[in-house]
Amino acid sequence: MEKLIIYGNGKISRVLYHFLKKQFKLIAFTVDSKYIKKKDIYGLPVIPFENIENTYDPSVNNLIIAVGYIDMNNLREQKYLEGKQKGFNFINYIHPSVEIHDNFQIGENNVLLDQVSIQPYSKIGNSNFIWSNAVLGHGACIENSNWIASNATVSGDTTIKSKCFIGVNSTIGHNVVVGDENFIGAHTLVTKNTKSNEVYISKEGDKFRLDSKRFLLFAKV
Repeated sequence: MEKLIIYGNGKISRVLYHFLKKQFKLIAFTVDSKYIKKKDIYGLPVIPFENIENTYDPSVNNLIIAVGYIDMNNLREQKYLEGKQKGFNFINYIHPSVEIHDNFQIGENNVLLDQVSIQPYSKIGNSNFIWSNAVLGHGACIENSNWIASNATVSGDTTIKSKCFIGVNSTIGHNVVVGDENFIGAHTLVTKNTKSNEVYISKEGDKFRLDSKRFLLFAKV
């Protein structure tokens, strides 16, 4: 089993720990020293990132950046680049349920959780988080440092530029280009190209005038 250090000490890193421990020999957690609140997590030491290369040899220990979409994914990108400068290699975590085709291309420091659907000719760059049950259509291109939430659908021949957030149950239409640092809210449909730094949010569900029991009686009529 390859040796692996997890950057992060928050909820995302703790969730990912339970996936990673089945495929990798986990050595430690690491974050910037000012964010260290506990000396260990799940029995693993938490080491200051500033000098992590002095504690763990980059030639034999891999790194993965497990933080959320803070500052439109800029933090994850920054720590990935810093880790590269320190000489670390980065792994991809791809859940065993994900079917990989021989024409699929992927970079490094990516997370693909359970039941993600990757169709042929798809491409994924570096430092992307793709959560459970998301769909990448044929020929889709996911560039770098994106966050694609559960059940999101990226349709065929569509490009997601870098540092975007694609919300739960959102749908990006066929042959669309989503610009850098776009925020696409939950359950939002995007069918046209977008420019950089745009936000698309669909209206939330309306509260119905009846309570749930009265509504069920009404629905039977």
